Amino acid sequence: MRRLTSAFCLLTLALSVTADAKELKVSGVNVTATSTLPPGDGVTYYEKNLVDGKVSTVWVEGDTAGSGLGTFITIDLGGEQDLTGLRIWNGHYYSYDFWNRHNRVKDLEVTFSDGTSETFELKDEMSAELITFAKTHKTTSLKLKIKGVHRGTTFNDTVISELQILDDQPSDYVAVASYKASSVYPADADGSYEPERVADGVMDTMWCENSKDGDGKGEWLEFDFGKPTSVSKLYLVNGNGYSPQYCLKANRAVKATLAFSDGSTQQIDLKTLCLPQTATFSPTSTSKVKVTFDEIKTGTDFNDLCISEARFAP
Repeated sequence: MRRLTSAFCLLTLALSVTADAKELKVSGVNVTATSTLPPGDGVTYYEKNLVDGKVSTVWVEGDTAGSGLGTFITIDLGGEQDLTGLRIWNGHYYSYDFWNRHNRVKDLEVTFSDGTSETFELKDEMSAELITFAKTHKTTSLKLKIKGVHRGTTFNDTVISELQILDDQPSDYVAVASYKASSVYPADADGSYEPERVADGVMDTMWCENSKDGDGKGEWLEFDFGKPTSVSKLYLVNGNGYSPQYCLKANRAVKATLAFSDGSTQQIDLKTLCLPQTATFSPTSTSKVKVTFDEIKTGTDFNDLCISEARFAP
């Protein structure tokens, strides 16, 4: 979808966000690696890219003599945490082409601050992968060691685009059983734009509509919770969250109507800046919410409405 940028890639498979675990926020300054590829052509590959909430910014190991076997990443958690797992965007998510051409981690050893470790064999798929620990670990740090790689077709550099660290607390957001959308922009060289993208926890993946002649007005997203659930807040990143510059290029929603399973509706106003925002509404028990976008602010370059994140909370 060149209407945005080739500087980000969208996930190829759906990853539903459940209420099983909460993402632990970790500042980039807490992440170090034994080697990192130096910047080139204005692009950086720093360790902090692993936890910046974007899959288009990546960490690349800097082993000049090999594929990075034995390289490890250390994440200082800033205190003891109870961790249940990781979510990893394995490989180079700049584009499908870059993902294929660079190495991906195959075998990953995770070591905790008490010296114990677990080893995981990762899939060779361009989709976020959930790593579940055998038990909850109390730890002040994580050490991730590359022990095997899936070889790329061109470059012998191993890449990880993003990590999410999961603790044992319930998610702040309501679990969604399934998503529907009025239309979906077709997948292209940059990735896919399915509605599940609004719940992956990263800023530069998104749902985009595919109305033929309009600007996105009247398009909708439907969230099916699978059971009656109390909701009163909608966390949202409007438009293309890749950067402030690209935010202005694409369409954003100004007003939306929430339709609940009992037939009632409420209207909410939305800010058009592509920053996290929370829209509040009267608490409602519902098994579904259909969000219809009633008013649109058009972008400077592209006449497509996109939503980067949309998650309901009690």
